[in-house]
Amino acid sequence: MATINRTNQRVITRLIESGITTEKAVTALKLKDILEIPNITKAEMLAICDLQDAIKENRVFSFFALAEETESKEGE
Repeated sequence: MATINRTNQRVITRLIESGITTEKAVTALKLKDILEIPNITKAEMLAICDLQDAIKENRVFSFFALAEETESKEGE
């Protein structure tokens, strides 16, 4: 069973608090924009990049789920 990825959930909260509320706005973010988010961590910056990829690949739901080891091995 998958669990919620808390880092990714926190990233969404930071984005919304920064006024970024649409998929289009997320995909338009550049590095400079990401660095302007207050108190952003390296892990959160990486998560934003992952979110941008997830949006482009239409897999936003899986962005929030942490698959268990057995589930991830089955997909390989």
